Amino acid sequence: MTSLNTLLQRSEPETSLPQTLKSFQLAKRSALANVLTPTRKTENWKYSAKRLGDMTPQATVTNNIDADEQIGPNTLVFENGLVKESTIDIAGITLKKFSALNEQEAELVTQGVIARSDGLQFAQLNHAQFADGLFIGIADNTQAEQPLRIIVRHTGTGTSYSRVFVSLGKLASITVIEELQFADLNGSPALLNCVTDCALGAGSRMNYIRSDMDQQEQSKIIGATGIYLKRDSFFESHCLGLGTQLDRHDFRVEMAEPGAECNLNGVCVTQHKQHYDNHTCVDHIAPNCQSNESYRCIAGDESQIVFNGRIHIHRDAQKTLGSMSNKNLLLSNSAEIDSKPELEIYADDVKCAHGTTIGQLDEQEVYYLKTRGIKDEQARQMLTLGFVLELVRANPVAEIAEQWENKLAALLSFEP
Repeated sequence: MTSLNTLLQRSEPETSLPQTLKSFQLAKRSALANVLTPTRKTENWKYSAKRLGDMTPQATVTNNIDADEQIGPNTLVFENGLVKESTIDIAGITLKKFSALNEQEAELVTQGVIARSDGLQFAQLNHAQFADGLFIGIADNTQAEQPLRIIVRHTGTGTSYSRVFVSLGKLASITVIEELQFADLNGSPALLNCVTDCALGAGSRMNYIRSDMDQQEQSKIIGATGIYLKRDSFFESHCLGLGTQLDRHDFRVEMAEPGAECNLNGVCVTQHKQHYDNHTCVDHIAPNCQSNESYRCIAGDESQIVFNGRIHIHRDAQKTLGSMSNKNLLLSNSAEIDSKPELEIYADDVKCAHGTTIGQLDEQEVYYLKTRGIKDEQARQMLTLGFVLELVRANPVAEIAEQWENKLAALLSFEP
């Protein structure tokens, strides 16, 4: 096996980064020599390692930017690891490139959940490789009424590394929409390696919407999202993932102080020979916290979906409430879904539950709809779409919920 440091494209950190981030990168680069490229024997990659393929270094992408592109309000475009353009104008929100951070802000970046995680191989590569990043600071008591939209885009061939850090002040609230996109691939392979870390202050609230709908068959996305929750903060996520050649999302939440609450919601749909791998981990570190997790997955043709969800309740996390549900639907005998819910509990005064189901369409339900004059193809689409609509429509941004529903309705059509 080879180590991931063979993929490094630069031998030294960017000179424009603050000293704290330079030291952080140097330490991560040194450690990368001991981080091996995952294989099927690597436990957290055993279903997905075969999709990695040739991981030899690729030419660094260029920032091929269309200067005439028009973007909507309160939107920021992050392209090939660099900030391209921003129309964000929300009171109480500060945007900075990593290269413009002071040492205190840089220290916050290095303390993010993903930044401190040693078990995520490709996040480690991102730590060592990013050229710059985006720091989003939301001041105390800021109540952002309009969503903040971040487009993370990869253009051209090769590999790009994006990094976003969100710092939410006390009693602040915001909705952040993160969209992953590819452009100008021209049939060539590409890898987007993206990391987003969010730190929520006491009493703050954040809705996080992650949309991955590009379905570029030759592309790969390996992403990680980390959430750090302080006292009485609230976090809710809504993720939609449509498969690529390899799509992997590691989602980690640390509930560090009492009274924190998080809800994780996800929908994943794959077709053809696509692959999507969800790995979630909720760490209950403090007492009196609550987490709820619900993921629904649909796999068709010869595609594969992986769901590995873990709730980890530490010794001092008494009075914890935790639940996890993963429901799965197979549309083909050749499709595969691998589900592994996990509970790791070290406290004795907790309430936790988890469950998973995997099945196919109920032919009796199909028959019932057909007896009511509905065509077979339409009946199957109604049942399949209905399997995920509850989570899709729970999206707090109505425009995004409608977009997702229309996309899935077209994708799950059974018309010949």
